[in-house]
Amino acid sequence: MEIYMVEHQNKKFRYERKYIVEKNYLPKFISQLYSLGYIKSFSDRRVNNIYFDDYNFSSVNHNFDGLSKRNKYRVRWYSKLFDNSNKVLEIKIKDEFLNSKKYCNLNLMKLKSLDNIYDFHSNVLLELKNLKNFELYRKISNRRPTLLNSYQRMYFENKLMGLRLTIDSGLFFYSPITKINFKEKIIIIEVKYNKEVNFFNKLKKLSFTRYSKYVKGISQTTFSNSIY
Repeated sequence: MEIYMVEHQNKKFRYERKYIVEKNYLPKFISQLYSLGYIKSFSDRRVNNIYFDDYNFSSVNHNFDGLSKRNKYRVRWYSKLFDNSNKVLEIKIKDEFLNSKKYCNLNLMKLKSLDNIYDFHSNVLLELKNLKNFELYRKISNRRPTLLNSYQRMYFENKLMGLRLTIDSGLFFYSPITKINFKEKIIIIEVKYNKEVNFFNKLKKLSFTRYSKYVKGISQTTFSNSIY
């Protein structure tokens, strides 16, 4: 039985629907949100992630294979990319269209530069040892850092409909394996709601997508170069 993150587990599964819009449509889209009763629910902020995968890229291949149950491992923080800040180690759990997370709060840590991602991985492992999270230590030690991504996120909510919505722009991807980076031009919209909610999309000009930031980043920076 996994016990290392019992106090930090989001047990409620939720749906996450992803859509894309073109950058030049974003102002009209935000106006549409307000007209439908959405409000800003949180201040805009920068989201940074470092993903960990095994040497077979199992997280990517499970997505390609369409496995209904799969996990992704990442460290996330909300601040400038190279700030000394608290980090969170997350396991994102996907079961069909439902998602949940397990997470472990880490202490102050700093990514010094893009060239220091492997050192950052070592520091994460050291922190897990200090926290005596040995089960999680084992999982992360069997994986290596495979992708960094960073983007600006806006937060909206429609309380009447039970919907939360985020807008991600300025997506940047970097591979510590190939040293290649990629900048995404499109805007990613995520609509999130509990499984008890009956969701009906009233938003115009949204294109539904199976977009995975991790898979897109790996595809553009690593797989396309066949260095794995």
